[in-house]
Amino acid sequence: MKTMVMGALLLASCAVSAATMDDPASHEVLAAMARTSTWGHPDEFGEFVGMRYYASGDYAKAMKYFDMGARYADKLSQLSIGLMYLNGEGVEKNPVMAYAWLSLAAERNYPRYVATRDAVGKQLDAGQRAQASEVLAQLSSEYGDEVAKRRLERELRQTRTTMTGSLVGYGSSYTGSLTYAQFVASAGANVLGRMGANAMPPCGARSIDGAPITGCDNLFVSWRWDPKQYFDVRDATWMGTVTVGDLQQQGTTNH
Repeated sequence: MKTMVMGALLLASCAVSAATMDDPASHEVLAAMARTSTWGHPDEFGEFVGMRYYASGDYAKAMKYFDMGARYADKLSQLSIGLMYLNGEGVEKNPVMAYAWLSLAAERNYPRYVATRDAVGKQLDAGQRAQASEVLAQLSSEYGDEVAKRRLERELRQTRTTMTGSLVGYGSSYTGSLTYAQFVASAGANVLGRMGANAMPPCGARSIDGAPITGCDNLFVSWRWDPKQYFDVRDATWMGTVTVGDLQQQGTTNH
């Protein structure tokens, strides 16, 4: 199972059971995210920074960055927002909003995402499902693949034409975003200590799906800058069959 899938399963487990993600497997995923260059990929930037803030218990900031990833067609970010609404993490618990976001995340029919959406849907009555359909229509106009994929495609093509070397982080076209360097400078020992990323890792260390490592001279990996290939690689990560057990809502947890 690829590192990205591990990250999603860890987040899903954390969101459902109010776990802390303070375990070796979670640390490995978070460290891989920390060293993976997201320059030119606002979808991954939002996802990875959101995941790290989520792991630290800063749900408000996690939601902010997951929203950024969601706007650029990142389905893990959309799934994460849905799970946070389900459990009242950083937002008021709202099963209707949760189901709408999870339905959006399941747009490409990834098995894990579909199973999660369906498990939550079984907890709703007919009125709530109708409300969720209205919310989903609104979300799709801003975050659905028809518009969000094009948004990311424009970003990838623009970045490819202006690529000048190995840059750190991403922060050019999203108001209020942090670059990776700014995140490292501001996050503090609470986050960095837990992810094991106090020092820059050596080139050749594990990254997400073999993507370039921040600070290393391997930024140009051709498939990452071709929209079709990029979406194909990310989709392939999620298309394996994953068994999902019963999903139980938990009470609001304040960390």
